[in-house]
Amino acid sequence: MSGYLMKAAGAEAEACIDWRQGYLEPGEYVDADLGWSIMPAGDLGDPVIACQSFDDRASHARVRSGVPGRFYMLCARAATNTGRMLERAIVLRIAA
Repeated sequence: MSGYLMKAAGAEAEACIDWRQGYLEPGEYVDADLGWSIMPAGDLGDPVIACQSFDDRASHARVRSGVPGRFYMLCARAATNTGRMLERAIVLRIAA
C-alpha cells in the first residue's frame, strides 16, 4: 500500500501495512500487533477503526466514517520476534 488512502465518508476501507517492504530484517517477522490509531480523533464524524488484524508480515485495519474533505493520519504499530517496535503512518483522506 502507498502512504495514502482515500475513502468515501459513508464507506469502509481497508488499510494494510506490509512490514516486509523496508521494515522487517532478514529472518524477522511480526509477533504482535500493537494497534492502529487515527489523529485527529474524538470529534463527531471522525473516522474510527472498525476492526484490525495482523499476520507475520502485515497489519490490516478496516476504517469507517470520516468528515468529507478532511485529512487524517492513520498509524499502525507492531512488534517483531526480535523485540523491535515498528511504526508506519499513512495519510487518510475522506472524499468530499
